[in-house]
Amino acid sequence: MILGRAPFAAARRARAASTAPVRTVLLATHNTMDGLRLGGLLPLYACLQRHAAVGVLCLQENQPGHADVVASTLGGHYRATCDAAAPRLATVYDSRLLRHKGTRVLPLPLLLEVPLWQRLYAATEPEQKHAALLVFERVDTGAPLLVANFHLDAAGTNVHRGQQLRFVCDALAADQRVRAAAGARVAALACGDTNSFSFRRALASRALRAMLRPLQTECGLVDVGAAEDRDNHFFKRAREPKLGQRIAVFFGQFGVDFPCRYDVVCTNLPVVAHGQVEAADSDHDIVWVAIDWGDCESPRSSRASAAE
Repeated sequence: MILGRAPFAAARRARAASTAPVRTVLLATHNTMDGLRLGGLLPLYACLQRHAAVGVLCLQENQPGHADVVASTLGGHYRATCDAAAPRLATVYDSRLLRHKGTRVLPLPLLLEVPLWQRLYAATEPEQKHAALLVFERVDTGAPLLVANFHLDAAGTNVHRGQQLRFVCDALAADQRVRAAAGARVAALACGDTNSFSFRRALASRALRAMLRPLQTECGLVDVGAAEDRDNHFFKRAREPKLGQRIAVFFGQFGVDFPCRYDVVCTNLPVVAHGQVEAADSDHDIVWVAIDWGDCESPRSSRASAAE
């Protein structure tokens, strides 16, 4: 089930009424739940293409070879990139639209120890989490696109996860400043799994807003799902073998769950529409945003405008 279709109709009418060539491109993120049921997810990724070309799809909990399969499902012109230093993070992109120029892996602040009760569903020892900072450029104009693909700790507190995301934010902001100084208009995307959780829904939402605030104040990135604040993680759909996940699935049969909004897409690009795809074969839904691709300028035109 795709949620958030309606805005595409308005976007198509607006493009038809306009003489300017505007292209709508999808940017999306998904935690694949280790790809335990990848076969059930592949048609959902393909389904995204019904509305617009998928420009970038960030994947978390990637397994060897899975991102390549996702890329093949989207089409022959899609490529998958995954750095050996952070193999659980993969990014699939449309090579007709983007050239991948490089990836920098950020080790995120490490949790000192995993609380006993959290070992029911998380690793028993602190797990080194990473973010991947990717640099793309548009094939047609050479304009840069910075992408931060992250997966924050499931263990620990929301404060700890906020510190991890602040680390990502600082690195992304530094990259933006360098490129802005060179005269480029810097388009950016930060997306992934925040694991922002509380048994009280209101507290979880408040924690997530606080966690994402630096991305807006320092990087100018807007959380596109903030207004709806729609749940996109569901414990009852978990299929991992840990005892905690098994307990969650058991109680989920009786309607007991603590859904939250874990997965986010934040960008400074003009948004046409956004939504999510219900993914029964993962404990996370697919979250997407459609952006107005035609609004971006090339570095050359940006420098010329500044000179004028």
